[in-house]
Amino acid sequence: MTTTHEPITTFEVGGVGHSVLRKEDDRFVQGAGNYVDDIVLKGMLHMAILRSPVAHARILGIDASEAEAMEGVVAVVTGAMLEGYNLAWMPTLSGDTQAVLATDKVRYQGQEVAAVIATDPYIAKDALPPSSSTTKNSKPSQPPSSL
Repeated sequence: MTTTHEPITTFEVGGVGHSVLRKEDDRFVQGAGNYVDDIVLKGMLHMAILRSPVAHARILGIDASEAEAMEGVVAVVTGAMLEGYNLAWMPTLSGDTQAVLATDKVRYQGQEVAAVIATDPYIAKDALPPSSSTTKNSKPSQPPSSL
């Protein structure tokens, strides 16, 4: 048996049991909504991140020369570059540290390996170095030795 409950408060007060008038619906239904991706600012840059396709690998090196030569690419950032500025590790909310970009080895699939900063999001994506040339798979049962 289904029971219907009457709203606890009056319509003017609103609250539990009352519909909420959504003011933003009309613009989104009509295609006039604004999203973060729609924002364009003067001098704005875009970033694309190269993520590891494998769960456990040693980073042999990242050749960023081809990406850096592309028109529109402002910078190619790697873990080794961040390490030079002592920025390779960042604190987390749980009180430990985590790699900003992998430096010597990839610890999980999808880990960030490099970032490309460019004037256009498509240029940034196109400039990402191929991931297959940057890593060498390691057997999970044999973790990479420390460097």
